[in-house]
Amino acid sequence: MDLLCRLHPDFLNIMRKNTITLIAVGLMLFGMIGHAQTNKSSGVVWVDYDFKNIEEPGTRNSGYYVSFFDSEFTEQWKRALDVPRHLRSLTGTPKPAANVNALDEVPDSSWFTNRHALRPMTIEQLVRGPNRGDPPDLTHVTVTRAKLEGVTPGLQITDNKGNDYLIKFDQKNYPELQSGAEVISTKILYAAGYNVPENYIAYLHPDNLEIEEGMEFGEGKSKRALKREDLDKMLEKAARRPDGTYRVLASKILKGKPKGPFAWIGLRTDDPNDLIPHEHRRELRGLRVIASWINHWDMKEGNTLDMYVEEKGHKFLRHFLIDFGSSLGGGKSPMEYFHGREYAMDAGNMMKELFTLGIYVAPDEKKAALIDPAVGLFSAEDFHPEDWEPSFHAMPFDNMTDEDAYWAARIILAFDERQVRSIVESAEYSSSKVTDHITRTLMARRQAVLRHWLKDINTLGRFAVDVNGDGAMLRFDDFAVGQDVRSPVQYTYEVLGPGVEGNGDRRKRQVAATTQISLGALPVGETRVRIWTNPKQSSDPVVVHLQKEPGGAVGIVRIMRS
Repeated sequence: MDLLCRLHPDFLNIMRKNTITLIAVGLMLFGMIGHAQTNKSSGVVWVDYDFKNIEEPGTRNSGYYVSFFDSEFTEQWKRALDVPRHLRSLTGTPKPAANVNALDEVPDSSWFTNRHALRPMTIEQLVRGPNRGDPPDLTHVTVTRAKLEGVTPGLQITDNKGNDYLIKFDQKNYPELQSGAEVISTKILYAAGYNVPENYIAYLHPDNLEIEEGMEFGEGKSKRALKREDLDKMLEKAARRPDGTYRVLASKILKGKPKGPFAWIGLRTDDPNDLIPHEHRRELRGLRVIASWINHWDMKEGNTLDMYVEEKGHKFLRHFLIDFGSSLGGGKSPMEYFHGREYAMDAGNMMKELFTLGIYVAPDEKKAALIDPAVGLFSAEDFHPEDWEPSFHAMPFDNMTDEDAYWAARIILAFDERQVRSIVESAEYSSSKVTDHITRTLMARRQAVLRHWLKDINTLGRFAVDVNGDGAMLRFDDFAVGQDVRSPVQYTYEVLGPGVEGNGDRRKRQVAATTQISLGALPVGETRVRIWTNPKQSSDPVVVHLQKEPGGAVGIVRIMRS
């Protein structure tokens, strides 16, 4: 199996040849991992208020090799030795997400902001995404930093308006691939609720490049002044357009001070606002489903960033996802079929290959035809959401529950075809066939996500209460209906609570054929409505807690799915 392009060349070859030795060392080094409490909020909280002033933290350094060893060995052995985790799995009671409010939603925080799913965005807002102001002006560009080596060279520049950007070039053999993927995924992830940079498609003529006086590049003894011929050599690897310009991804430098990537597990000890273990944050758990939709397989710690920002007089850490060029078929090696289908070092598949003497064919041994240089291998025909895997393990992904996946699926459900196409068109592909293919593929993968993650859970949501002279009416949506998951059904429900029908705890059961239930006159205080998605009640109900105030107002105070 050729791993030279899957991780750093010599390192992973040595690691794979010495797996047994590393496992033995791992057993000596790792013990049991502790667990954090994950009590669900007792009130309806829509903002976590983790924006309190904190002293400037240090920079968290997490190098490639350290994060690789931690994710693929340290955390995997901790998980293997986690007896309570195994017991919870056997009893079907996995630890729930810790930052879910009483309505089963994720409050706004320095990590996540509810957008399109709960607060529908217009086409204009979806296309704009996180971008503010005008696109970069590259009529005159000053190079302030340079990354000339590697598969994806880049420059830090100041544009003609004085704004700072990181400029990334598409590879010579794959024009428009990574820049298009980055722009589309940026806008999808922003609409989903995540913090992302401002990313633009821009066009740069090499004659407009000027090197900042005294600028140097390289490290240590190899550090020297950057020359024009260095830039020319770098640009030889980049895709150039017929008019001599380069299509680039211009990522605006984030405001604030970078403090390194955030960890997938635990807390950041120098951030007093960080009170929820990252592996138990729903927005990070559910990110697995959203990442599978766009096939963002390069979900490693190095593609996250904590920024020490000042907003509204408060200084705190805001947590970002960055670098989306390895999505939608993109990446440094877009012809590698295994992306999204296998871990970079997949012990399970390695053992299958070993014990079947090569009869089992792992994803990294499979090939596929290139759809287009601007698309890579992005397809839907062989996409199975339940089997999707990033290249590196992420503990929040491993901790994802059906409820977390349902939450993420509802976010994806919010995007319709017209909205998706508008976002894809903003990537400015030169071929309409590429735009059409990516749109169709995203919609087909969306359907696959919904069919899988909505089929085994009570899919009722978007509850609302209307009060009139006849009493209260509870309305809801069934997210599975109309998504090729389930046909319209009858909903069995019962109303429970002191004073219901004037007879203590007497229960009332009826069958509703539509997504609204007439509750009649409710007593002051709390009433519970349990609703099943079929008359036989073989699925778990969703329980809606209503509170009627003495003045007659009725509100929803809690929603429970188990």
